[in-house]
Amino acid sequence: MASPNDVAMNDGSSPDIHEPFTIEENISQLNAIDKSAVQLMSHAATALNSLTTPTSAGSSADVSKPDIDAPAAKDAFTKSTDAFLTALHDIDVRMKRQIMGLEEAGIINLSAASRGDPNAQAKASLKPNGLGAVGNLDVGWLNSRSTKVERDMEAELWDKAKKILESQSNNK
Repeated sequence: MASPNDVAMNDGSSPDIHEPFTIEENISQLNAIDKSAVQLMSHAATALNSLTTPTSAGSSADVSKPDIDAPAAKDAFTKSTDAFLTALHDIDVRMKRQIMGLEEAGIINLSAASRGDPNAQAKASLKPNGLGAVGNLDVGWLNSRSTKVERDMEAELWDKAKKILESQSNNK
C-alpha cells in the first residue's frame, strides 16, 4: 500500500520492483521518516494544546473562567489525533520497509522465531544477529580472550625497565 509520503524509487526509468534501493534512496527515505517524526510530535502538541485551558494574563483578582469553545476544542483534538495516528502508521510502515531492506541485504538477521514469539529460543546461525553475536558465539567474549594487547603492553614495560636499568648503570 503506497503512502502519500513515500519517496520515489526511480528517476523516470523503467520501474523494477525487485531492484534494491540505492544508498541515496535509503538516506532520502530515512530523512522522510525523520520529518514525519517531527510532524508526529507537532500533531501530539496540537492535540494536547486543544485540551488545555488558556491562562489569563490579567490580574489575579479577575478569577473569571475564560471562555472555552468546547465544540471547536473537540474538533481540533479529533483532527490532531487523526493526523497523529495517520503519521504514526506511516512511520511504522516505512520503518518496517527499512528493516526488511536491512534483512534482505544481510545486515541484520531477524529469524522467524524472534518475530513470532519473543520468548522462543533462537536457532543457532552463522549470520550476525546485529547484537555482536554470531551463532552462539559472542564476538565481544572472543575478543576479550585475546592476549595480544596484554603481550604488547608487557613487552613495552620490559623495554622501559631495561632502559631505566641501563641508564642507571651508565650513570654510575
